[in-house]
Amino acid sequence: MAGMDEEEAPEHPWLPSRPTVGAVLVAHQGGRWLPKVLASLADMEYAPTAWRVIDVGSTDRGADLLRDSFGADRILYAGSGTGFGEAVRIGVEALPPTDWIWLLHDDAAVQSGTLAGLLDEATTADDIAVVGPKVREWPSLKRLLEVGLTVTSTGVRETGLETGEPDAGQHDWSRDVLAVNSAGMLVRRSVWDELGGFDPELPLFFDDIDFGWRVARAGYRTRTAPKGIIFHAEASKRRVRPHAVGDPKPWEARHAAMHTILTNTTGLRALWQSVRLFVGAMMRVLGFLVAKDPESAGDELQAVRAVYG
Repeated sequence: MAGMDEEEAPEHPWLPSRPTVGAVLVAHQGGRWLPKVLASLADMEYAPTAWRVIDVGSTDRGADLLRDSFGADRILYAGSGTGFGEAVRIGVEALPPTDWIWLLHDDAAVQSGTLAGLLDEATTADDIAVVGPKVREWPSLKRLLEVGLTVTSTGVRETGLETGEPDAGQHDWSRDVLAVNSAGMLVRRSVWDELGGFDPELPLFFDDIDFGWRVARAGYRTRTAPKGIIFHAEASKRRVRPHAVGDPKPWEARHAAMHTILTNTTGLRALWQSVRLFVGAMMRVLGFLVAKDPESAGDELQAVRAVYG
């Protein structure tokens, strides 16, 4: 895939002990992207120790592509509507014990050195529990999407990047962040088990930010590893994935944002945040109605009902 080749990484300090990595690839109607994704996974400098693939109700050619690449014995199936976190749980439970878990999406291709770059950072300290790659846009391959994540007090995902910002190496240093995208996320297995994985109340949206928040509360760190690069099509976010029964509704993204903020805020601040989010949601509804967008107004109200009962 043009634009995906980089200079070969230097010798890795962890090679003598070779940490074990269990990879979990979740696929759902991903036939459009899987040919290039699977080709990239087959050409890695350092490959995972074990693989499990979870196909979530695919009705396109994706299921056949996965069987051809991995074989039937490494593929598990989940019904349409199964959330990403639940699919990952199924995959992790089927893995043999490993030091790390690597989470992969069916619309995110990797470079040959992506996993090695993640391990370079992950193995530098025992309190590092999560490491995420530099995420570039697919198909442009050069525009940055994320190098770590945080969230505003109103529940907006924040990358700290300009829209369409090209990757010129300006973010090529590792740093502590609140969270990293679940696409390409490397997680220490012991911490994943300790925290119980992703929140089942967040089947698709904000599961990564919520997990990063809980990782921090548990006393661990989340780091970026810009030497590891993935190319993400963001098919669900951009609504270009073929629709299937049970897929999340548009309002669920806003529900996930509010749920994440409220469940990770405590004490008097939680009460203030609850009031602030409710008032802010009502203002958003009013704004949508003024803009003659009743559908978005209805989605916001549905999210409020789901959060506040």
